[in-house]
Amino acid sequence: MASSTIVEKSCYFISNVSCYDVAKDFASPLLAAIAVVASVLIAFKQLSKQHQNTLDAQKEEAKRNTRVELFKDINVLLDQSTVSIRQVNSYCFGKKYSNLEMKAQIDHVEYLELMQSFGNALLAVISKVESHEIVNLKLFRVFRFALQSIHHDLLALQTENDRFKVLESIIELTNDSIMYFGDFQVCMQNMAYGEVFDSDVPHRVPADKRYKVITNCPDSLDKLHDYFWQETNWGKNCIKYEDEAKEKFSS
Repeated sequence: MASSTIVEKSCYFISNVSCYDVAKDFASPLLAAIAVVASVLIAFKQLSKQHQNTLDAQKEEAKRNTRVELFKDINVLLDQSTVSIRQVNSYCFGKKYSNLEMKAQIDHVEYLELMQSFGNALLAVISKVESHEIVNLKLFRVFRFALQSIHHDLLALQTENDRFKVLESIIELTNDSIMYFGDFQVCMQNMAYGEVFDSDVPHRVPADKRYKVITNCPDSLDKLHDYFWQETNWGKNCIKYEDEAKEKFSS
């Protein structure tokens, strides 16, 4: 009894009231309050998660709509440019086979007219793609680099004395442009509609493996980026001019 009395009295902090009595009276309201707070926190967390999921869904929907609208917009421009490029290709192709030797030449005046039509078609697409690179930086940049390398080689033909070589080169460059246009359209279709229709359009598979194919594969795009930037005449000139500018303005 003595020890029990000591324990009981040691718990006194309010006159004639023990700790047990206080705990017993406040336990239920306290537990109820904790349960309410916990329920509120859980509900808030769930609402926050639902809100974030809604925002993510809206963001993805906005991206998907943007890709669809951009594909429609760029596709119209690609079709228009393709018409001009095919006209140049057809003219040069007909010129090549205008005699039995297939050694027809193209004079400088003809070249200037063809260059203007072909070059303007390329530049229109280059400008459009460059202004929308944020949609898919790797794909859009590689496609732009491909067209810029073609445009560079087209302009370089101005100093070529072999007029038959000029004709052959224009045919090759127009063919490359049309192929790259098709590659890009396939990539854009898959970006815009792939998830909607749960399907992908297969990319071009050339018989000659030396020909480059633009796909939306990240590894392939990295390799193509390095190729166009480091191995084409356009890329080498860009690197040369950049190095000259750095050397000039760093001193």
